[in-house]
Amino acid sequence: MSEYVNAMVAIQNAIGQVVEDFEGKADTKGVNRLPFPAPKGGGGSFKSRPGVKVHHGGHGEVFELAAGTKLADTIPCKGTPEIPLDRWLAATMLGDRCEDKAALDYARDSKSISGSATGVILPESFQGEWIDNLRSHMVLEAAGMTTATMTGRTATSARVVSDPPVGWRAEGAPLAAGDPTFELRQLVANSLAVRVQATAELAQDSPNFGSQLLDVMGKALAQEIDRVGLIGTGAANQPTGITNTAGISSVPAVGTPANYSPFVTGLQSLLEANVALDRAEQNAIMSPRTWGTLENLKATDNQPLMRPRALDRMVFRPTNSIPNDLGAGVNESLVIMGDFSDLVLGVRMEASVEALRLQSFADNLLLEFVGWTRVDFMVRRPASFVVLEGVTA
Repeated sequence: MSEYVNAMVAIQNAIGQVVEDFEGKADTKGVNRLPFPAPKGGGGSFKSRPGVKVHHGGHGEVFELAAGTKLADTIPCKGTPEIPLDRWLAATMLGDRCEDKAALDYARDSKSISGSATGVILPESFQGEWIDNLRSHMVLEAAGMTTATMTGRTATSARVVSDPPVGWRAEGAPLAAGDPTFELRQLVANSLAVRVQATAELAQDSPNFGSQLLDVMGKALAQEIDRVGLIGTGAANQPTGITNTAGISSVPAVGTPANYSPFVTGLQSLLEANVALDRAEQNAIMSPRTWGTLENLKATDNQPLMRPRALDRMVFRPTNSIPNDLGAGVNESLVIMGDFSDLVLGVRMEASVEALRLQSFADNLLLEFVGWTRVDFMVRRPASFVVLEGVTA
């Protein structure tokens, strides 16, 4: 028995050394390394907080948040701002034109008044709130995606290529070799910007201008971030989304749905890929056209068609981020199902908002506002998703 125990200890030590060597290869100068995903339930100093994990790498702490958990309530920052982000935004952008004197005084004290043709970096205390505002408008956030902070332009993480092989073995027999379970994937912070116009009079006279500006910028950025998270190509400076990630399964040539059979087939595919039923049956993201077709399905008695019991808990989530001109046909769309907690949004904890006074200001008193953020996506486990393809009206 002692020889068996000694052999098992040797195997464990060898595996531990392989893992250390594998992680060590990820360390490069100027690159932030994320460790392997921590067990569910949290880790580090935040393990008692639901929805929050913290990973300790060579370039600082990396926070990983479940959907619905706010960065502003999680990330330690220097001081608590005296005013909310929307009021600070209005005061910073409008300067002396802002009639919110308390917000204007705070902006001046923090030296964050926008110049004549330049903008400002959001103070650290507002970074979490800015990103939370974007996330609040995202369909992927509602579906349960994971958000991870990036402390550098790039971050290296591990994702699951395939589930590890399992087999019974005789005592003393060698372990069966299998394909690699993990591979390295580098997140790269891609820059995304939005540009908004408003008249100087409206900006000055509207008491809720800051909240309106924050809302319209957040919605525009969120819709595009949703789009690339779902169907991004990885080309033209955009991240790679779920549908263009290798290893995603599919249900081809769905056509115009006459019933819910394609969704049951998709759910079966997820279960066969070892996705837990309570995760697989939660979400299906689709275009508004597809959502309307499904909601209008009728039984033979012209009453609404009931869903199969397997789909009782599934939320059909429409979004304009999925168009209707995908695939080989001109009117094809798709539906994405799966465990969206295995989709990771990497975000840089920095952002900028700029007020521009261009020729349009001299001609028409039009102010232009530019906001930007830096993000990337990673599918942590491709087998957690299935795409229903070729969905027509």
